[in-house]
Amino acid sequence: MSGALGRGRRWPAAMLLFLLATLCLASGVRAQQTIVNVPSVEQTKDGRFFYLHESQVRSWGEGRYWLTTNFFTYGVTERFELALTTYNIGTPVKANQAVALGWKTAQPVLQRQLPKWEIKLGAGQMLPLNLRDGRVGLWSYGQASIRIPGLGTRLMGGVSHGPANLFGRNTTHAIASIEQPLSGLGNRIGGDLGKIISETAIVAEWFSGTHEFGDFVPGVNWHNDDGWVVILGYKFSNKRGRSGDGVIIEIGKTF
Repeated sequence: MSGALGRGRRWPAAMLLFLLATLCLASGVRAQQTIVNVPSVEQTKDGRFFYLHESQVRSWGEGRYWLTTNFFTYGVTERFELALTTYNIGTPVKANQAVALGWKTAQPVLQRQLPKWEIKLGAGQMLPLNLRDGRVGLWSYGQASIRIPGLGTRLMGGVSHGPANLFGRNTTHAIASIEQPLSGLGNRIGGDLGKIISETAIVAEWFSGTHEFGDFVPGVNWHNDDGWVVILGYKFSNKRGRSGDGVIIEIGKTF
């Protein structure tokens, strides 16, 4: 009984914090919303919707699985978006299946002083409802990002705090990513193949820790002018035994 009461007291607190942050940012504030699963500093365009389906698959060895995540976002302004996401729906049934509402923002800084570095500060929250036991939690994160002049490489680092109902346990951990566009290589090659390569980037992301999101994922990201996104990656789990490793396939569209 005391545990249930404790969860009941945390529920309104998480909801209040989430609503206050959303209202404050929505009044003041391109469209790849995540690198793979780590949030990016790019935003859904003002007045546009974005949908992305992700499948994580392991069809070999122990711990076989097929898990899906679905992202749906709306750009309220050029720097603020709302999100609806389902997590870990698939087989076998996971204890951290959830549906969540949330928001994300990214703000350019030092644009006059360092315009070539494209420095951005980002933040966001998701309010997941666990579909197995009904628990509500609050996932919050903050991040800073730069683009290296000449190379075009974007680097991101930040801190995330995830709740037990989504991450498997309450956890504070580092997040990081790198994106290397291949536009220069594509332009040199030219033709149809060069165009495809110029729309592609080599990416990698990392959640530190051994919670349910703890892994390192390298991959490739193709994103064209019509708003289509295709991401292929491989997940290296941070857990011992590596039974959580798997292939990641994502496809999305801005509309």
